Amino acid sequence: MEKRVEERTIELTNSQKALLNLLEDLNEKSNQLQQSTEKLEAKNKELETFTYSVSHDLKAPLRGIDGYSRLLEEMYSNKLQGEGLEFIKTIREGTKQMNQLIEDLLAYSRLERSIYRTSSFNIKELIESIVKLLNNEISGTKAIVNINVENCEIDTDFDGLSIVIRNLLENALKFSGKVESPQINILLEEKVNSWFLTFQDNGIGFDMKYHDRIFEIFQRLNLPEQFTGTGIGLAMVNKSVERMNGKIWAESSPGNGANFYLEIPKNKIS
Repeated sequence: MEKRVEERTIELTNSQKALLNLLEDLNEKSNQLQQSTEKLEAKNKELETFTYSVSHDLKAPLRGIDGYSRLLEEMYSNKLQGEGLEFIKTIREGTKQMNQLIEDLLAYSRLERSIYRTSSFNIKELIESIVKLLNNEISGTKAIVNINVENCEIDTDFDGLSIVIRNLLENALKFSGKVESPQINILLEEKVNSWFLTFQDNGIGFDMKYHDRIFEIFQRLNLPEQFTGTGIGLAMVNKSVERMNGKIWAESSPGNGANFYLEIPKNKIS
């Protein structure tokens, strides 16, 4: 009996030591997590400061450049030669492009820091509202947009999906706008655990060896003189899809249009 008591005492002592070691490890991990959280909060604060600086300190000089160049154009257009007017036009186009880049950077920054919210909404109504919003761009390219989507409820991030649909539609309009009879098809298919949204266009297409590159920020496959843009739109699409735990990919070939596929997992709202 004494031997058993002694053995049991040793076991309890070892268990206590193991428990203390476990508590020490947990405390250490907790401290590390706290430090990581503090560093993340500091980084977020730095990002907010950067966003404020970009929004105010960089845009103000651009407004000045654009404003004074516009005044030069209005007040001295009769005195400037054709080359001088062309210089002013180039300056104004450059400030416009830089301003758009800043706006897109701010939008990307806000997306990084925005709160993810899942809600239930009608997917067809959302698509139709975005198409209506882009009516001027659609009319300008004389594109035909076919919405082959049924009225149905979908559960996901409304703001994130809005960003995806708008940017994919703008992308399709941009790269099919110079072909004869541009056409864009939007299709939706329901699977057991997900929704599949497809954007088809008959635009210029692209080489599939650049597939992954098109979803990276600032990556462009065409010269700015050929197509406007900042190289941020599809990066925002990719970021939004990641936040929805979805997938985005494309299939294309030069001169044969492009198909963009979006898989959205079904979320159950309690």
